Amino acid sequence: MSRFRSRQSRSRRAGRAALCVVAWLAAAPALQAENGALPHDKRISWLSYNADHPVNRRWSLHFDGSYRPMYGADWRQWLVRPGVNYRFTDRWQVSLTYSYFSTHPNGLAESDGAVAEHRMHQQAEYSHPWHGNVLRHRFRMEERWVSSPWREGEPRSWRWQDRPRYMLRMDRPLRRNGPGGAPLTLTLYDEIFVSFRARSASAFDQNRVYAGVTWKLGRHFAADMGAFYQTLKPQNGGALEHNIVFVTLLRNNTPLRELFGWLHRR
Repeated sequence: MSRFRSRQSRSRRAGRAALCVVAWLAAAPALQAENGALPHDKRISWLSYNADHPVNRRWSLHFDGSYRPMYGADWRQWLVRPGVNYRFTDRWQVSLTYSYFSTHPNGLAESDGAVAEHRMHQQAEYSHPWHGNVLRHRFRMEERWVSSPWREGEPRSWRWQDRPRYMLRMDRPLRRNGPGGAPLTLTLYDEIFVSFRARSASAFDQNRVYAGVTWKLGRHFAADMGAFYQTLKPQNGGALEHNIVFVTLLRNNTPLRELFGWLHRR
């Protein structure tokens, strides 16, 4: 009987979380339509999936993907990013990933003007407790190969660029579920990007200020819902852009052994 009640409780929590996700997706376009809230140039939505599957105590496999539409325009972008993580201690982790981006300024059905990007990144993340919160410091170095816009019959050219990034993130539990659980967590972060575009020059690339919540759906699943204000330097120079980006993210941290067992049962 207790097992049945526990299963019912988990189902109710998962149902409430799913309703929150649906409500967020429905409300984002309306919220973005309120132009007076913040001065901005573009309103964008990121729909993302993020997975880290532990292989053992040290190693885990990473995969994430995103679809990024822009409201009121044909601009579309999608990406896939596989990689691997290695955890030295409970506080230190390093990662190596590869990303492929495809950006279609005229919509996914139109290839003309589409830009591709191959990206490698090396990352170190350090986390520690602070006054009941968890602070995370993420240092990332990206090597980017960005193509020229696609034109039929014209060869593509590629340009290379280094881009260091640093993020300071704070996670604060809002409500606990038992001694080890935190089903609802507030997340705040600031991330700055610096781009090296020439041998002798470096410059500000962008900054992101984020606020959102993470809802724990189960033992290995969670959903993030939030938004960040992006200050971006355009690739062709000119005035800074100010964009509002709404993020909806599903997380999956199922250990690889359990994942294969689940797939086998299916």
